[in-house]
Amino acid sequence: MTNTQDIKQLVALESCIKITKVEEVKINNKKVKLIYVLSSKARVRCPKCNKYTYSVHDKLKPIRVKYLDMAGYTTYLEITKRRFRCKECNKIFTENNYINNPGKKISIKLEQKILLDLRDYNLSLSYIAEHNNVSDNTVRKILKDYMKNYPPCLKKVPNIISFDEFKADTRRGKYAFIVNDVIHKTVLDVLPTRKKDDLIQYFTSVENRSSVQYVVSDMYEPYLLVTTVMFPKAKYVVDRFHYIRYIMDALDKIRIRLQKEYEYGSEEYNKLKNKKNVSLLRKYSNDVNWWVEQTRYKNGKIVRVLPGEIIQDLLSINDDLKTGYQLKELFLDIVNHSVYEDVKTDLKCWIDLCRESEVEEFIEASNTIENWLDYIANSFIDKRLSNGFIEGLNNKIKVIKRVGFGYKNFEFFRLRILYILKSKNSKKAPSSKNKK
Repeated sequence: MTNTQDIKQLVALESCIKITKVEEVKINNKKVKLIYVLSSKARVRCPKCNKYTYSVHDKLKPIRVKYLDMAGYTTYLEITKRRFRCKECNKIFTENNYINNPGKKISIKLEQKILLDLRDYNLSLSYIAEHNNVSDNTVRKILKDYMKNYPPCLKKVPNIISFDEFKADTRRGKYAFIVNDVIHKTVLDVLPTRKKDDLIQYFTSVENRSSVQYVVSDMYEPYLLVTTVMFPKAKYVVDRFHYIRYIMDALDKIRIRLQKEYEYGSEEYNKLKNKKNVSLLRKYSNDVNWWVEQTRYKNGKIVRVLPGEIIQDLLSINDDLKTGYQLKELFLDIVNHSVYEDVKTDLKCWIDLCRESEVEEFIEASNTIENWLDYIANSFIDKRLSNGFIEGLNNKIKVIKRVGFGYKNFEFFRLRILYILKSKNSKKAPSSKNKK
């Protein structure tokens, strides 16, 4: 096997590509490998009449294309292309060697490598550019070219969609809006604003608005108004993740209020401040293994105690905390065991108990639950009507922002988010060829 054949296998060139020479040169004061290549095909197909021709008209001036790194070296290909004449239709055309797209100075394989790197939300644009020996602008252009046919707004949506938002500091406000396919757990689009009028204008272009059956979201009134106006046949569903968190926060407000009443460093203060204790208070009792001991720091040493003892010790601090914990447990019992036909009655009884308790934090929480009761009850129609998966996606979006030190251009930020979240389940390498 010759040396050029070894190199050909190493750089994974097509079988029809012939290596004529390899040399080490300096480009921009950096040593690189320069590989001279040309096509070894004896005949090519005419793009006009689809007939084969053997007639070589002439050769073009060699072009230099950035390729994948090889054995730690930056690598370039010096490509010599031929022009053929078709004897059937007399057309003169340039052969396609499938190394680079027309007009591009980087190879298709390098574009695919960059597109694969862009899928990783932990990698910044500058990191991808540096490790592929290209500029930041090149990375941006590759992503824009790949996503250029992505529509600026939705034309059709699934029967079940969800609304959510995340902090983005766009020119249109502090929050960006995200619309999702609940059943398939995919992102449909990202907008720079969550304002009611902007959302109504956006959804006007959706052709199948009347076929939407459910819209899942949180207790944000503008989303309810948008749903009422734009999706007249849809039922609005308050996501259970949000209303459960609302009750957990009510319990936490009691704990924080009591914590402030005790002197800093006191035994009660330390118990209420302890993160493990906070986690145990917020956890649903059915999810706690009451027979597995937990470690706590007591009287200057580490001790092992059962969760039941910890809870009893905490609830003995104040009656409001004990009442709040019991109301939280009762609420979670309803969420986990009630059915659609009974849930309104069950929640109304719970609301009455909150008001009878005279615990300010839970009276406030129960008022909110009452205001959204019909829409909370809709979440019991089908347990798939949940927006919980988007919380994981929001964490990814936060990482994308953090590693990129923010994005000044929201449109590019939107493309990066959609590209990452839409390709998360795909194992296939993206094609960098121009889409038709």
